Amino acid sequence: MLGSLRFFLALFVVIGHLTEGVHFFSHWGVFAVFGFYVISGYLITLILNEIYSFRLSAFVFNRFLRLFPIYYVVATATLIALTLSSGANTFHAAWTIQTRWMDIFGNFLIIPFEFYDSSFRLVPPTWSVAVELVNYLILWLIVARSRTLTFLIFSIVCLYHISSLFGGADWGRRYSPYYAALLPFSAGSLLYFFKDSVDAIHPQWRTYISKISFASWLINLILCGFIGGLGGKFFNWFFYVNLLSLTAFLYLNLPSSESTPTRWWDKKLGDLAYPIFLTHWIVGYAVSQLLLDGQRRGIILFATSVIPIIAISYALSKIADSMIEPLRAQVRNKVKR
Repeated sequence: MLGSLRFFLALFVVIGHLTEGVHFFSHWGVFAVFGFYVISGYLITLILNEIYSFRLSAFVFNRFLRLFPIYYVVATATLIALTLSSGANTFHAAWTIQTRWMDIFGNFLIIPFEFYDSSFRLVPPTWSVAVELVNYLILWLIVARSRTLTFLIFSIVCLYHISSLFGGADWGRRYSPYYAALLPFSAGSLLYFFKDSVDAIHPQWRTYISKISFASWLINLILCGFIGGLGGKFFNWFFYVNLLSLTAFLYLNLPSSESTPTRWWDKKLGDLAYPIFLTHWIVGYAVSQLLLDGQRRGIILFATSVIPIIAISYALSKIADSMIEPLRAQVRNKVKR
């Protein structure tokens, strides 16, 4: 289930970005990113406790293998495309090439993006990958160590969000910085520490509440689009309902078996999520230039680009499976031994 959800959240990011200006879809990417953070908080807390035992070197090396090789492929392809074309920065402002040393380090290491004005990014959405990387380290250092620490950090970050909301701060202050993203990351960690308690809920009630939480999440997503989307008057409330309902749905549907037939398909779909997230801008740009006479945004651009995005992501996933995953398996096996 987690893999399938990540796949559809990645598509939400794509439709939110490539249809920029269409109010109905303007918030889909924002809601999806916080959904990714909740899932990451759960999964990272799980592997830190059950696989790596908080051994930093093995954890960092395996995260590097998971995230960076595919990123370097996409970044290199993007750099070549930007070099061979003109006016790419009119398609995305992040493609206004800068040669400052911080931009070079940022595009090579990703994580510096969180600590300076990263106006030039070869792969535009990597600002959120930088947020993830910082939060991985915070989870390793504090949050994922115990239920008590997770709840403490979650409470502190809730206070930050409440004070920011009622203090009139721009919604971006509750979305973009790594400390704001600690809210969904710590919520995901709480899911791990309380995952066994879900068994105390009667199966019938569990199914019933799960359906309600999913329906609430879907209705909230759609209703927000009808009431103005990202710039709507009640956007902040839709933003938090999205987080609450999706977290509840995840809690009631955490995986309990590693061997069911749907698990294989779920993993395959989940493996596509990260490549889709990385490739959608450059593929959308290529489709725009080759097929749509330079169309910058729109539903037609999304509809025309989505199949090539998935196809290229599948190819990248297959390459990673054959070349990178054996190395990651070796790291995990070494830690277990």
